[in-house]
Parts: sequence; structure tokens; C-alpha cells
Amino acid sequence: MEKGTRVEQIYEAASLLHQAGMRVGFFLQFGYSGETRTDIEKTLQMVRDCQPDDIGMSVSYPLPGTGFYRAIKDQLGSRKNWFDSDDLAMLYQGPFSTEFYRQLHVTLHREFRLRRTQDVIWKSAGKKDWEAPRGGSENPVKLIGTWFYYRIRLPLDRWKLNRLSRAPHQGILPVKNQMSPKQAAQPTPQGE
Repeated sequence: MEKGTRVEQIYEAASLLHQAGMRVGFFLQFGYSGETRTDIEKTLQMVRDCQPDDIGMSVSYPLPGTGFYRAIKDQLGSRKNWFDSDDLAMLYQGPFSTEFYRQLHVTLHREFRLRRTQDVIWKSAGKKDWEAPRGGSENPVKLIGTWFYYRIRLPLDRWKLNRLSRAPHQGILPVKNQMSPKQAAQPTPQGE
């Protein structure tokens, strides 16, 4: 994305926000040209390590005026933005298929919910009222059942994701980064 943000800055910001008692939210975008399965796994590990309080996920949408847009605009045809696509549908030939990114969404969120549910179980064990992941109280049996559901489903979700990652798909080559990290950290002037 050429924003100049480094991974270690994300770790540090999440840690500082947690220490200050603030909720942390991650919004992840996948599907940029040149993305690899290893990159995706590193991002999933970052979510595990930083333990945000909420997450969101999307595929990359090319915005006019960006290098990314210029690199793939010939593939867009009449489709220009997220209004022209289905949920998590790729508007261009990304590194993986639309089905892969939809399964990544399922896998990411199930793993996130598993961790959140597990945290609640551990924090609530031995207490009279169990706290639900989004506040309020929760039936302990229902909460433990939810945890088991995610534990059982997650290996299947990961298996499907791995299978889809190997499916034949014609992606695009990485966009050549012609900017230094310092240049990438500067906002794009308006009107360009």
C-alpha cells in the first residue's frame, strides 16, 4: 500500500493502546499484488500476537490516484469500486481467488472468536456471572459449547483455506515499489 508503516510499529501501537486500557481494532486488507501465502500467515500471526479487541477484513480495492490503481486499471473494465463487487469479490486478478479470500475471512474470524471466547472462559471461571465477549453475562454452558464449535471447525476451515490457496489461479505480478519507506509515509497530494 506504500503507506510506510512497519510491522513493528503495529505491534508497538497495539501494546501501548492495550496498556492504556483502550480497545484495539484491526482492519486487514488482503489481495494486493505480490501477496504470498507466507505474508498472509504472518498477518494472522500478528493478529494472534497483538490480540486486538475487534477485527475487520476486506480485499484490496483500487482507489483512483494510487499506484495500485494505475497498475491494475486495465483489468477493471466497468467495475471501478466496492459498489461494483460482491462481498470480498476481487475486482482484478489478485494473488488468490475470490473463494480463497472468502474462506480467509471465515478462518480469520473463527480463530479470532475462538480466542475471545477462550479468554472469557478463563477470566470467568469460578465467578457467578460469566461475561460475554461483547459485554453482558453469558450462560457458561453456551459459552463452552461455542468454544468447542470453533475448536472443531477451525481445522476444517484451515484445510479449506490451504486447498484453495493451491487451486489454479492467474494472479498479477507484484507492483514494483518505486518509493522509499520515507516517501511512502508521505500523504499523496490531493488531486493527483
